[in-house]
Amino acid sequence: MLRWSRVRLYLSIITCEGLIATMRERVQFTPNTKRYRSPKPSSKAQKSAALTFEPPLWDYCGSLHVHSTYSDGAEPISGVAAAANEAGLDFVLMCDHSNLDAITDRQTGWSGSTLVIVGTEVTTDTGHLLAVDVEPDYLPSPHEAVAAQKHILDKGAIGFIALPCDLKDSWRDFSKHVDGIGLEVFNLSAIARTKINVLGFISIWRRYHSKHRMRAFHLVSARPDEELRLWDRMMRGENGQARKVVGIACVDAHGVMKFMGKTYYFPTYKEVFQTLRTHVLLPTPLRASDDAGADAQNVHNAIRRGHCYMAYDNFADSQGFRFHALSSDGSAAATIMGDAANISSGQGTFDLQAVTPKKKSFMRLLKNGEIVSSGPGNNLRYRCKGPGAYRVEAYLYKFRIGPLYFGVKPWIFSNPIYLAHSSN
Repeated sequence: MLRWSRVRLYLSIITCEGLIATMRERVQFTPNTKRYRSPKPSSKAQKSAALTFEPPLWDYCGSLHVHSTYSDGAEPISGVAAAANEAGLDFVLMCDHSNLDAITDRQTGWSGSTLVIVGTEVTTDTGHLLAVDVEPDYLPSPHEAVAAQKHILDKGAIGFIALPCDLKDSWRDFSKHVDGIGLEVFNLSAIARTKINVLGFISIWRRYHSKHRMRAFHLVSARPDEELRLWDRMMRGENGQARKVVGIACVDAHGVMKFMGKTYYFPTYKEVFQTLRTHVLLPTPLRASDDAGADAQNVHNAIRRGHCYMAYDNFADSQGFRFHALSSDGSAAATIMGDAANISSGQGTFDLQAVTPKKKSFMRLLKNGEIVSSGPGNNLRYRCKGPGAYRVEAYLYKFRIGPLYFGVKPWIFSNPIYLAHSSN
């Protein structure tokens, strides 16, 4: 029986849907609604305080969902780690299919300048799951989707629905999503599959074999519209309250591609590692001690809490991005992405602020999936009273004419800050 996902894949190839979407994404209309922002700081001291976060946070970048020769990848973990070192990654998360032998084989820990962390990808009757921060006794995993997710949580691990909207093998029933399981919002392989068509393939192939081969990845570094809409729906709780669903960006790297019965070692691990990354924000620096296990746990904790953001670093280095909320009366500590804060009934507002490291950018602030503020520049402020899941998207551009932006590139996507009503 032919799956609907396969029909969608064939239709995408025939209609050049992905290529058209990429072209459409490059020109965007974004009105400046900064008149709805909170007031600007009146002094340099206030401005400095608004742009800093105490205690300080350390920003580390990594590639998630990577396969090695423990399953269907092209390189052993030592080769993957070498590529991660060359690409400048701080950590890499291995997710071989139903395999945790790398843990018992002592393949985890620091390899050069990259921390190797091991999880796994398991297959259920509904789709794929990533299990992170697991021990070898986690396997075998139940085949039934709900049982598999509960198994992850029962083990104290972190779980994510993988490939949620993939044209090839998507998650087929979201009524089986279990609270506490996150979402792989970005999967580079799934995004690339949407670009599979004759015109798109020729364009990518020509760029890849030019002097600037990394520009080939610009064509597949796209905003996953369907996955983002899904994420926003999953976070909508009852009575306007938001439900926490941690989002991550994954490369799903194998270092090899099979096409029409032939094997191509393309794209390489190093090339993929220079594109889509998940950045974690840590309260203490990595390698503060000689305990690699403690470093891995710090990364796990940041991912578990949603203290992370997703970025196409092949467009520009995103390190330094910040998104936090401060109570307007100063009565509460700053809240960072992934965390929740309460809005007391009848009083109190929060000032949301996002800062990017590039001035030639524009940002959108979304509440429960709806844009509530947008505009050019690398600093966005917004005063809010209502509950909801607030997240930020940042884009780069070449030039603009008023609210019309040209040469737009999707860049940074934050995890939300969750604001909820409190009766206290």
